[in-house]
Amino acid sequence: MNTDRRAILFGVGISAVLSATMVVAGLKAGITPGVSPLVILCAWGAFAAASRGIGGRRFLNLAQVAGSAGMAIVAGVIFTAPLLQHLHLARAEDALRAAGWTDDLRALPWSEATAVLTAHGLAVPAVDVWVLIVMSLAGALMGYGFVGLATRKFLTDPTLPAPEARACETMIRTATAEAARRPALGASLVLGLVASFVSPLLVHLSLAREHIVLFSKKLGDRSFQLDLPFAPIYIGIGGLLTLATALLVFAGSSLRLAGDWALASIAGSAELAALYPANSMRWVGGGAMTVAVAYSLVKFMGPRAATVGGEKADDSLLEIEPGVRRGLGLCIALGVAILIAWLVSADGATPFAFAMTGAILVMAMLMVTLGAILSLQIGSSASPVSGTIFVTTLVLCLVALAVGRASIEDVPILTALLVGACVAVCTANDSSQDYKTLQLCGVAPRDGFKAQIWGLVAGCIVVPLSIYVAHEAYGLGTNQLTAPQGEMFATLVDGLLIQEALPWHPILLGLAVGAVAVGMDVVASRRGLQLPAMALAVGIYLPGYLGVGILIGALCRAFGERAREKDTGRRERTHESILAAAGLITGAAALELLLGIAILFRFDPSKLSLFSSAQEAGEVAILGVVQVCAGVAGILVLGGLLFHNARRGGTGASE
Repeated sequence: MNTDRRAILFGVGISAVLSATMVVAGLKAGITPGVSPLVILCAWGAFAAASRGIGGRRFLNLAQVAGSAGMAIVAGVIFTAPLLQHLHLARAEDALRAAGWTDDLRALPWSEATAVLTAHGLAVPAVDVWVLIVMSLAGALMGYGFVGLATRKFLTDPTLPAPEARACETMIRTATAEAARRPALGASLVLGLVASFVSPLLVHLSLAREHIVLFSKKLGDRSFQLDLPFAPIYIGIGGLLTLATALLVFAGSSLRLAGDWALASIAGSAELAALYPANSMRWVGGGAMTVAVAYSLVKFMGPRAATVGGEKADDSLLEIEPGVRRGLGLCIALGVAILIAWLVSADGATPFAFAMTGAILVMAMLMVTLGAILSLQIGSSASPVSGTIFVTTLVLCLVALAVGRASIEDVPILTALLVGACVAVCTANDSSQDYKTLQLCGVAPRDGFKAQIWGLVAGCIVVPLSIYVAHEAYGLGTNQLTAPQGEMFATLVDGLLIQEALPWHPILLGLAVGAVAVGMDVVASRRGLQLPAMALAVGIYLPGYLGVGILIGALCRAFGERAREKDTGRRERTHESILAAAGLITGAAALELLLGIAILFRFDPSKLSLFSSAQEAGEVAILGVVQVCAGVAGILVLGGLLFHNARRGGTGASE
């Protein structure tokens, strides 16, 4: 069998497995981990002989491209599709309370919850598998075609550091190097993998706290909490980012924390509470993201020097034959045609259908560009895809209002369109990183186009089936499958489209913060510095503890590099520090994969809990202070791993 074909087939198989298993894990956690390093490790382990030498780079690259593609479909679907179930669950809860029902509907097992709903003449829509397959395919084709055509533009922008792509490049070069020239794997990649796998396992066992609470405040339905996250994925992401970017993300998260504190403090004032609801910081983050999005798109569309990491790019790698370009253009056209055909078949040739078609095409084009920028700026694991879809949802709701379609019956169409848009953004997010990895390894990005599309197709089939099974077993929007992004979009759709009311005060505040961030970016650019406005907006939009985790990783690596500079007289980044950070991301993803497989066979992860500080029946009693100390010790170990490898590693080429 042709080596390229074998790599792609292996990658497609991995893509199908990851797509099926990560759906439930993502619905529970609200995030999807970057899996590219995990795919590389799997391919390296399964095909050690094919992975040797320069030809091995191509093999591992193609396997990685195909293997990670399905996760774009996972993120696109689980972030948006559950909004329909969330919306109907919220309305069912209101109806049950009006009828005197006092139990928590979302806390019940799904079989019992559906029985209660049926008894009261209520229902939550099932997952429409065929609609999800069609819209996932349409979005995947649009995102795939656009990024393919714009490859040169994305990959020659010197302001996009591509941290996760560089981590994948280091892993691939390490795997294909001669044993004598490889970086020290035991203390970097292997130890990172083990530490990242064990850390969340300790949390599942209840031996360690995932969040070490430093301070908390709660008044009514409003709460504030400052904590240290025992989260290897985000500490690993921080280890890959530049310190400036990590500091901006942390600055944004600090604003988020300050806002949460203020919201908790005004709970006693009815007037202020009406102007600033409990979820106001989500709206502030959305407003800041909107301004940062607009600026990033304008900035990206401007002229750029064809440089990569300060060096002139190899133009031959970025050439795309006319026939291939036509094929990419046809993919975009086919995706658009599928979307329009579905919309007309669902609603007819109505003003609503025409208006939504125009809106979704414009937003998809803009957000796909942003998806690629975000991935190459801060990495796909921390990319706030839901922030771009927040803006898209806002626009689609306004268009629907303009044509007089503002009822709950219109939400299924809106949801399907959002699925297509989100899949397109996530496809761009994944593709841009994969193509950058190919370029860094000396492989033409165009050689990965076939691997990318086959991996995407596998995800388009598997993910809708998996989310259907998950909903039938656990119920989307329940405590077992919280789907937090879906809940956020349901809140937005309900507030703007159905109730026609938005909290404009926090939105306007967010727009002002975004304008300040853009001003900082402009001033810094004129002085030769990079302070991306998007990084600050990301920090506001994401939960505050994630910014803390990212800063911990960035600082530990920076302190290690500073100590190395004192020892050697040179400020440089080591291969081992990149491998350690990649290991921290990969090990946690591997555990999520195993748990995802177990959940498909109806395993309840809560059964892993063996210890309890609350005297839970059947669990071993343990002091809460022990759990806290274990969490703090875990953070120190993860940070120490990055520090050590940044200080003691090597920088020689592992060719």
